[in-house]
Amino acid sequence: MGTISFKAEDEFKQKLGLLAEKKGINTSAYIKMLLTKGIGNDLSEITENGLTVAEELDILESEKNDKISGPFKNSKTLVTALKK
Repeated sequence: MGTISFKAEDEFKQKLGLLAEKKGINTSAYIKMLLTKGIGNDLSEITENGLTVAEELDILESEKNDKISGPFKNSKTLVTALKK
């Protein structure tokens, strides 16, 4: 598991700690909960393509890892590349 850190004003840090304490968790768990909820909301937004952000990110990641790229001279070279 990775670590994420950021700088914050003392007043912000104190308020964050109080909110976490009110929920009965530590500050780190509270921040993780907030970020997880926020990221989930962002990933579920619908894009102009009619897909969610998560779906588009999956497609882009798949495309990045795809070793098959064109253009191909003809369908035979495409099929050969797909069979590899």
